[in-house]
Formats: sequence, structure tokens, C-alpha cells
Amino acid sequence: LNVPDDLCVTGFRGGEYATQPDLFLPKDYYLEAMDKMLDINPDMHFQVHTDDPKLASEWLPEYIEIIPNESISHSKHTNMALNWRSARYAKYAIIPNSAFFILPRLLKHLEDPTAITIAPRYWARRNTKVWARPACYYKEFTYI
Repeated sequence: LNVPDDLCVTGFRGGEYATQPDLFLPKDYYLEAMDKMLDINPDMHFQVHTDDPKLASEWLPEYIEIIPNESISHSKHTNMALNWRSARYAKYAIIPNSAFFILPRLLKHLEDPTAITIAPRYWARRNTKVWARPACYYKEFTYI
């Protein structure tokens, strides 16, 4: 998969996370992360990969390219494969506190130490500011 260097793959986890205040990342997390990516490249554009395209489009309406995990015309596995490959091969990524994005991003960092992955500080407890899962700290990631 050829991912251009001016593309930031952005993972957005909605679904059941949206009903859990401790887990669901606030909009300011995504906006701050996107600002950091725009500091790197003002022409950066964002592709949102999500399990919840409706909520993602409500939260991030200015970023119109939303790639759902599943669609009516494709099998769930087809789009999930695209989501995973995009996260794996993009130089730049913003990830949510979802295990789905960890392995592809770590593989990218092994291949390209200059890759940048922004992840939520405190992982699954960013909103409470407690490292509830210290095993989810990866030195390769930039935490905000």
C-alpha cells in the first residue's frame, strides 16, 4: 500500500467507547493532535479510519475522508484490512486508545524510525489522568 507522506491516518474509536466517559477521547485530543501534524506539514491532510463513521463525521466534519471499518458494499474484513494497512504504512498517524492500532504502528516505527504516531497520554484513562494500563506505553509514540 502506497501512502503519501502528506497523509495522516487518524483512528477514531466511537461505538461502545462513546458511552464510557473514561474511555472516549474528547474532541480536543483530535484537534490538538491534528494541529501538531499541521506543524510538521501545513499541507497535511487527514484520513479518518473508524468503527463509527456517523459520530466521526459529527465530530470532525471538516475532514471529509472517512473510511469506515465496514460498509454496505464491502465485507467488514475488506475495510478492516484497509484500515490496518493504512495504519501500518502511513508515516504519520493519530491513534485512539484502541489496541487495533498498536501493532501496525509499532511495525511502521521498526521500519521507519522517523515515523510519528500521536497517542493519548494515559492510554485508556486519558480523561482521568491515571495510567491504568502501563503496558500500553510505547516509547515510539508521542503522547498528548
